[in-house]
Amino acid sequence: MSDDLGLPPPNVDIEEPVEVSAASSASPAPNTLQPLGSASPTISSSSSSFVPIDQHHVQDAIQVINEHKQFNQQIMEYIHGATLPGQIVGNDYHIISVFGSQSTGKSTLLNRLFNTNFDVMEESRRQQTTKGIWMAVSPEVSTTSSKKSTENVFVMDVEGTDGRERGEDQDFERKAALFALATSEILIINIWETQVGLYQGANMGLLKTVFEVNLSLFGQSKLENNTHKVLLLIVIRDHIGVTPLQALAETLITDLNKMWLDLSKPAELSHLKFSDFFDVDFHALHHKVLQPDEFSKDVKLLGDRLVVKKELFKPNYHHQIPVDGWTMYAENCWDQIDNNKDLDLPTQQILVAKFKCDEISNGVYDEFVAKHHGLFDDKVPGENVDYEQMGLAMVDLREDTLDDYDTSASRYNQTIYEQKRQALKEKIHAKFREVFDVHAKWVVETGVGQFATDIKKLKTRKDKSFFQGAQELEHKYVSLINTSLQLISLGEFHDSEVILDVKARFDAVVAKQQVVEMKAIIGRALAKIDAGVSKALQQELASPDDQTWERVMARFHELLAEVKARYAGTGTVPDFGLGTSDSDNVAGVERLQVQAWVALHSVVHRVITRDSVLQLMKDKFEDVFRYDENGMPRLYQKVEELETSFGAARKQTQQMVPVLEEMRTSEGAVVPRYSARAMRAAGFGARARASDAASEGSDDDSNSDSDDSDNETTPTPFSQVLSPADRDHVASRFKRETDAQFVETKRLVIQHATHIPYYVWLVMLVLGWGKLVAILRNPFLFALLLMAAAGVYVLHSMLMLRPAMVVVSRMGDEAVVQIKAKLRQVLLDTEDDPAQVHGARMAKMGGHQR
Repeated sequence: MSDDLGLPPPNVDIEEPVEVSAASSASPAPNTLQPLGSASPTISSSSSSFVPIDQHHVQDAIQVINEHKQFNQQIMEYIHGATLPGQIVGNDYHIISVFGSQSTGKSTLLNRLFNTNFDVMEESRRQQTTKGIWMAVSPEVSTTSSKKSTENVFVMDVEGTDGRERGEDQDFERKAALFALATSEILIINIWETQVGLYQGANMGLLKTVFEVNLSLFGQSKLENNTHKVLLLIVIRDHIGVTPLQALAETLITDLNKMWLDLSKPAELSHLKFSDFFDVDFHALHHKVLQPDEFSKDVKLLGDRLVVKKELFKPNYHHQIPVDGWTMYAENCWDQIDNNKDLDLPTQQILVAKFKCDEISNGVYDEFVAKHHGLFDDKVPGENVDYEQMGLAMVDLREDTLDDYDTSASRYNQTIYEQKRQALKEKIHAKFREVFDVHAKWVVETGVGQFATDIKKLKTRKDKSFFQGAQELEHKYVSLINTSLQLISLGEFHDSEVILDVKARFDAVVAKQQVVEMKAIIGRALAKIDAGVSKALQQELASPDDQTWERVMARFHELLAEVKARYAGTGTVPDFGLGTSDSDNVAGVERLQVQAWVALHSVVHRVITRDSVLQLMKDKFEDVFRYDENGMPRLYQKVEELETSFGAARKQTQQMVPVLEEMRTSEGAVVPRYSARAMRAAGFGARARASDAASEGSDDDSNSDSDDSDNETTPTPFSQVLSPADRDHVASRFKRETDAQFVETKRLVIQHATHIPYYVWLVMLVLGWGKLVAILRNPFLFALLLMAAAGVYVLHSMLMLRPAMVVVSRMGDEAVVQIKAKLRQVLLDTEDDPAQVHGARMAKMGGHQR
């Protein structure tokens, strides 16, 4: 949206001067095509003839329709040459057209926005530049982003309206505008700000005629719930901001809606609204000559809306036609438009045959779809469906539909009739194929899904093994799927391949479920071990001693023995009850034991960290240093007493570190019963190796090298809980914090131990006897003295006198600090005032003189 720029709007937009090429100066004979030859280096959009595509040169633009209403057959060659080699565009493209009065800067706008090279009007004279309709492939859309856009945008430059060259002959203008509407996703309507509100100046009369014909040609599709629309992007040129863009937009929308209401509509289309066919958006541009920088910025902002923000291109604007078929679609549209009766509408027999055969085909196909829906769609696949009767019903329905079409359509052109019949037959087969695919997919997916669901329930059954139950289920569902697919395949489906595929899928489900169950069993066992060890360890940390790890390891072995006993089986080989092989069962128990040790290591390192150890030591120190054996707070009276208690508390607390830094029992350091390789495979030490993972190779040939490197480095012992660095860190932190606590406590003891000598009180009593007598004789002061004495007594009796004195002392200290800060601020402010400084100096000098 443009702001107020403070510049008057010019009447015209002077386009960039260009040099007219030789192609533009040479005009061919009317209604003739230039014979094949070499393409000129620059193809001018003012040229009125078709130039063949040179395979060694890609031209800037190609004329789609010349001023003689001839359609160019070489458009696809140009598109293939202008796009990237080997690029498959498919549906990934956009068509944008521009429409507006002659000499309003349409080509200039396209060149600036899409970096095309359409011819523009010479600066020295005003005349028609673009003749017919031209197309160019945008190499890049101009945006404010530094990243190049990758959108495939095809731009059509339409001959301007209201030109003096054509005069009152508006036939081509109407057809060109209708063609642009029929083939484009976005139609840019280029008008000046001064044209807003005008009827002829804003091409409202021409648009009204075009909308009427567009409604008659394409309105029928809207009755079939067609959601396709065209975006009318109204670009307002030379916008100075005096009238807000919102107000201009409201004026134009009001004019368009009023024009739509005044259209002559067929009765069946009278309910359709303007918004059913078109969306409208607006964008304003500053003056290109007077405000070139703002103009360029506005153009780039429009490019942002197209390809960066993607707010203008919508899926329902696209015709969903691959680019290879767009030429045929565009040519057919032009044929219909060019041969329109009011605007030369087609009346030839071939076009009538196409229309009526399509109408009959659509009618019988709609009846087919309705019957199809009643026969097949409402039935849920697999629920009591007779697939044999379904196959017979497909054949009967297809023949009945084709007979109905033959009865009504055989009277028209035979070629068109046969083409449309074949197309109808293909649509019917496609619909039947959908039925087959849905039912076959449902049968297979439902069978496999139900099998996967049922196999999960086998673990709760005790009358048979998991493997036996899985085999019975597999045979049941394979037979069901085989029977159903044979009935609906009509001999076109190889059921043996399906059975093999289903068999493989069932085997995969069984194997997957065995793995899942094995992991779940091991996971539950490990969770139990984890919780038990964690609880035991938490209890031990309350008061660790030399027997801490003895008790923790005893609890660990007890939990491990419990979970192993659950899956001991009847013989020497364990049995998880999954029907897995003996080797898998043995491997499962082995994996359980290895992962149990890994879980033990994980729990210990999760509970005992350097931060948790530091906190434990601090809590232990607090308990010993600040509280006595009875749990009462300690009140230190002497420094010697404080130092003795502090040393004992620190020594007692530091005894925790040797216990917690290593898992050690009476037999020595705790060592797992499995190799380092097995422990690493189970996840042990994964965090320590995470930083080295990027440098290790994954090839089998590098295994020996990895083993050698493992032997050369000293691994971290399993029993180590705190590394030397962690231990030093904890000791250092603990020492600093306890030292600080000791210093603070000692300062308070010394401060409270300091007292005034008794003779000072005697001197004060003698010297202040007069004041004391005055206070005693004054009832008010005597009452205050009694209240103060009572308060002191109460504090003394509650053992709160010293804390109260500390509070009063600190309040006094804080008051002194605040007073000093205020005095300092006043002095600094006085020094900053030159007049006060000068006055102070003069007063000082006067004092010296006196």
